[in-house]
Amino acid sequence: MNTDQQWLLYKCDQPLPALLLKALQQSYFKQVTDKHNANAFNLYWRFSGFSLTDHTNVQPWQLLNHFPKANAITRKDSLARSLKRMKTVHGSIYKFFPVSFNLPNDYTKFLSYYTKHRHQPGNDVWICKPSDLSRGRGIYLFSDISDLIYEGPTVVQSYISNPLLIGGYKFDLRLYVVVTSYHPLRIYIHQDGLVRFSTEKFNQSGIQNVFAHLTNTSINKYSPSYSLDKDKIGSGCKWTLSQLRAYFDKCNIDDRLVWERIKHIVTLTILMQVNSVPKATKHCIELYGFDVILDNKLKPWLLEVNFTPALGNDCQTDVSVKFPMLLDFLTLSRLKVVLPRPESMGRKILFRRKKESKGNGNKVYESDSSTEEDFFRRRFMISPIRQERGLTTMPVISPTRCFTVQKCLNVLSYSCILFVLLLISL
Repeated sequence: MNTDQQWLLYKCDQPLPALLLKALQQSYFKQVTDKHNANAFNLYWRFSGFSLTDHTNVQPWQLLNHFPKANAITRKDSLARSLKRMKTVHGSIYKFFPVSFNLPNDYTKFLSYYTKHRHQPGNDVWICKPSDLSRGRGIYLFSDISDLIYEGPTVVQSYISNPLLIGGYKFDLRLYVVVTSYHPLRIYIHQDGLVRFSTEKFNQSGIQNVFAHLTNTSINKYSPSYSLDKDKIGSGCKWTLSQLRAYFDKCNIDDRLVWERIKHIVTLTILMQVNSVPKATKHCIELYGFDVILDNKLKPWLLEVNFTPALGNDCQTDVSVKFPMLLDFLTLSRLKVVLPRPESMGRKILFRRKKESKGNGNKVYESDSSTEEDFFRRRFMISPIRQERGLTTMPVISPTRCFTVQKCLNVLSYSCILFVLLLISL
């Protein structure tokens, strides 16, 4: 590695995943180690949200990896509540989320719906998800309401009983989405992602078999079939999106409409919380993990949105997808070194300022002193970048091409866009 390379600084409160550490190092970031200079950072990475004080005190050369009040869509109960409200207001363009009820508040409504539709095809199996847990913890399926047992806030959701299968195995998609601004709204989606398979063949009658009905890697890696060579899937339980698209192409499946629908799902979901993010918010960036499943008619359904999605590397597929995505994420952070790094990082910082002397034209240097804040303000900046520069794997998605927030918020009121989205949702 070039020892003359200037470094950016990152701060974290707990150990980071190996892939993220590698991406930070390759992007020339070093961790802040000076306890007396804890605010001398460019990127602050946390797995939980930041306090209002953190957002208030952020400097122009610094970036936080979470927006304030931008996690409403990442709680299962809040997401279900918001999507239900948007569907009531805007109609079928929001018909991409299974019928859901938040318990215990909606128990009476759920009981009424369950009694009315229990004998209809596709409405006989439900999935129960704790609102505040992740990685498949506490999730189970039931068909008889007497089997419903829950503690604390829980989402009961109609189970997608006709999923698209490959080799008889169920799968869902993990998409990586980056928001660099809410005002105006700018969304990026990584063109590669993860396809997560169950490790036993789908069987509607055996709803207690989590290895056949759940696609969470944290569950399926303990399956006896995990390491076996499965029909069309191979060993393990993951593909890349590139592999899936190659499979669709081999099977003569035109998937262009699928991806356009997925883009609209991502856009419409994030639009729901634009108003909750303060307009004065600056110097933030957010990484979301969208989980989407396809039914046998190739219609995508949103399952959930993950706050700070898992960045572990259980297999080589994780490495091939997450590492390039993290490099692009750091490129989107727009942090750039604009002055050399001095030898000292003390309270008073000395650096050399190059000047051209008059007469003989020789370059001379003179010492100058500056406060730490002034030094970092001049050394680091949020530098605008072009979309094409180094972002070949993370293109911006519609409708965010330089739209202002007002245009994004009014997009649903334009009759032409409503008509197009309505056709897509059918």
